[in-house]
Amino acid sequence: MRRTLMLAGLLALVPGTATAQPPKATAKAAPYVMPRSEVLHMRSAAGAEYVVYIAWPEAPPPPGGYPILYMLDGTESFAIAAEYENRLGSYVGLAPGIVVAIGYPGATRREIDYSPETPKGVDIAPARGPTGGADVFLDFLATRLIPAVEKGRSVNADRRTLAGYSFGGLFTLHALFSRPELFRTYVASSPSIWFGDKQVLKQVPSLPDRLAKLKTQRRLLLTAGEYEQSAPPGMEQDPSWLRIADLSRHAKMVDNARALSEELRSAPLQVEFRVHPGETHASGDWPAIRDALRLAFASQP
Repeated sequence: MRRTLMLAGLLALVPGTATAQPPKATAKAAPYVMPRSEVLHMRSAAGAEYVVYIAWPEAPPPPGGYPILYMLDGTESFAIAAEYENRLGSYVGLAPGIVVAIGYPGATRREIDYSPETPKGVDIAPARGPTGGADVFLDFLATRLIPAVEKGRSVNADRRTLAGYSFGGLFTLHALFSRPELFRTYVASSPSIWFGDKQVLKQVPSLPDRLAKLKTQRRLLLTAGEYEQSAPPGMEQDPSWLRIADLSRHAKMVDNARALSEELRSAPLQVEFRVHPGETHASGDWPAIRDALRLAFASQP
């Protein structure tokens, strides 16, 4: 879903048949290097390979340790999130913290890693490959990735945040519903709740009991773009919209997120739902990253 909508948005920006060519590097050119960062290569118990990007602040950790943000689709989200937090965050009231982004060394596995298992016969379109590996991926985060990242670092485990967009938002909900003890804050941006006939919602009835066992209240931010299931004004007959219109209406990104936020208000959970004005599914990545940064590194959590 995310890839389809992004493609539609990008096509509208490509002028004619002109193809931009990057300039050739000179002998003196050097790659940009982000300060206070590192890249880990990790493998799950099942043999899946991941690239884990980590950035930490220059400021020393507070007495309780740094807040820490884990972001999905890390190859796309890491650079902007880490640089904004570490260079500009203090200007908007963000506390120093650690940014961790989980990506892939080659082809993405997001459809299988971020989607819950569904019974046979349940429609999972428009997924194009294997799905249903969310529990395996969540176990990898809990037993391998988080311990490896936080070992030797001053981290406040009670200020651990998970953030994901689209299929990543779906996984963020799955993590909250199945293992809410892992993170304090969950940012599910434009979550693909539609997947597998809303399979992720099957976990909601057991959530209050899971949350009641925790010492601190969990937080969930649900968001969606204003034009994720309808055309932006003036584009009702635009080919880029018509190509995805049926799929967008079927996915009901805004309606599903709003309905879930209302359903969860009776649970022992701090829930907020927000619609980003003017955004489509193709343009919502930056508001999603901004939301994650603001919640994860708020000076007053």
